[in-house]
Amino acid sequence: MKWSKLVRPLLIILILLSLVLMWGIWTGPSQYDNQTGNEQKKSSSVVIKRQLSRVFGPSQIVLHHSGQARMTMKKEVLASSNEVFNEIKLDRLEEPINFSSEDYQTELNQVDDKIEWLYFKNIPFGVINNLFSNLQEEYSEKTFDRIYLTEKNPSEINFYNTAEKLLYTSEIEEIGQEQLLAAVHRQGVPYRFVEIREIGEKYIYLPINEIKLPCLTYMVEIQPNSLFIGRLFDDTSEVREKRSEQSVQYLDYISEMRINEETNILNYYRNRSSSKAMPLTETLMLSFKELTIYENWSDEIHFFDYNKQTNEVTYRRYIEGFPVFSPTGYGATYLTVVEDGMSRLQVPMVVAQTPISDEKNQKTLQSGSDLLKELAEKNYTLNMIDDIKIGYTWTNNLESDRVITLDPNWYIYTEGSWINVQELEENGRE
Repeated sequence: MKWSKLVRPLLIILILLSLVLMWGIWTGPSQYDNQTGNEQKKSSSVVIKRQLSRVFGPSQIVLHHSGQARMTMKKEVLASSNEVFNEIKLDRLEEPINFSSEDYQTELNQVDDKIEWLYFKNIPFGVINNLFSNLQEEYSEKTFDRIYLTEKNPSEINFYNTAEKLLYTSEIEEIGQEQLLAAVHRQGVPYRFVEIREIGEKYIYLPINEIKLPCLTYMVEIQPNSLFIGRLFDDTSEVREKRSEQSVQYLDYISEMRINEETNILNYYRNRSSSKAMPLTETLMLSFKELTIYENWSDEIHFFDYNKQTNEVTYRRYIEGFPVFSPTGYGATYLTVVEDGMSRLQVPMVVAQTPISDEKNQKTLQSGSDLLKELAEKNYTLNMIDDIKIGYTWTNNLESDRVITLDPNWYIYTEGSWINVQELEENGRE
């Protein structure tokens, strides 16, 4: 009898519990969606960590021994040697001396073995101020593009400006010599024999033999528009959207962001005026700060160019130690900064994510001497060329917009443009 009295209350309780559970099931997906949205927002806001010393670091290492030169561009060697190099303690800079290119090469070929670091563009001493115990202010904006020191018991380090033909020297107070040699002479890392050629106002190194390099294939990711809207606009509630056939435009009262939806190249402009010309070191430091926010390329990025007239800084994407070139613009980020911030940005929203290459798929590039013969046959003499480099050419896959190929090619720099040697007859330019 007592049990029968309890049945009804128990049934009521069970019914109420079932209603609560049903309500939880219906409301659960909404809460999950919000959680997922937050997670996606967090993941899309991830910023690739970059070191100042790597972005403005050397792109090549050359070893000099008994009149012969061997070179590597392996990022593992560059990264490890850069880590050791960044711990060097230097005193101050001696007054520079005039030093011709011929004198410089003669010095490298002296009896003592030497290590040479090549930078793609001139770097102001202010960027490496942390290495000096007492860098004089008058040298902060002076620049260099090559460094060398002797392998055994170095007491000084030399900085060279190839354009101005000036050699700066500093006494070494502290150096991890064993660690540096271990990093530079890393086991299993190939150094290619190179020959010295004079082009323009400097000497460059070209391979004596043919080079085999892998053709790369990658899955790519297109970063969402919302990622850049959130970072570029102070108040997203003020942003207006306009669409055209090929692009989408986002505007507020002081800035504009335009995305080409065919190429996924983003251009941003903000009306900032400044009557003061910034020093090069400050310009590079500010542009580097902006670079770390907007460029999500997972491999190396290197400082590649600076336009003094427009104050535009170019940072180029690298893959496997080589620069990436693309006629569409996927290879580089362009930044213009003034005192109170960034005024212009061009950045590719497409980034390589997952390699899907067949390592056996390789391409053979001709030797330096054969390359120069081909250039001469196409009426490109050395006095017309400012630089020569191997770079990877970005090509979109015709069958899938999520796949790209990166093929190695020879490039020359002439008349302000990087040109793929294979396309010289077509005058194809970056």
